[in-house]
Amino acid sequence: MHALKWILGLVLIFVAMALFFTLRTPTHLYAVSGEFTDCPARPSCVSSIATDKPHAIAPLRVVGDPDTALTLLAQHVGGLPGARIAHIKPGYVHAVFVSPTMRFHDDLELLAGDEPLIHVRSISRFGYRDFGVNRDRVEALRAWLEAEQNRPTGEIGRASCRERV
Repeated sequence: MHALKWILGLVLIFVAMALFFTLRTPTHLYAVSGEFTDCPARPSCVSSIATDKPHAIAPLRVVGDPDTALTLLAQHVGGLPGARIAHIKPGYVHAVFVSPTMRFHDDLELLAGDEPLIHVRSISRFGYRDFGVNRDRVEALRAWLEAEQNRPTGEIGRASCRERV
């Protein structure tokens, strides 16, 4: 009985920590700190400014104006399942993704620069591994943006309408 109380106590501590780290807004976000940061040591993050292989991912290449591409991305991301736009500033978008089962939160940051690219960072708020979810999310955004930018000019932004037909 004594061991059961210890196990139950540890489970409750784990759940409390998970809720705390998942529900609070991290201070390392550009929206809070004004600095587009690298990834922490844990593998549940990818960033276009990271230099180490587990975390490094290429920025999103833009054809034309980065702010226009960022607006398109914000509209697309805001419509994805489990996503909501948390912050939007000139040249910056922060979205939060909530996993359907465990309700864990991941942060996606998009930062337009002077060059024709958008820097990207996707990080899980809780947990050590993400099983490639953040990298897959960024690569899916890259594929969507490339397809969107390759559409004839009058059709940009109509991907969802075209795909339903």
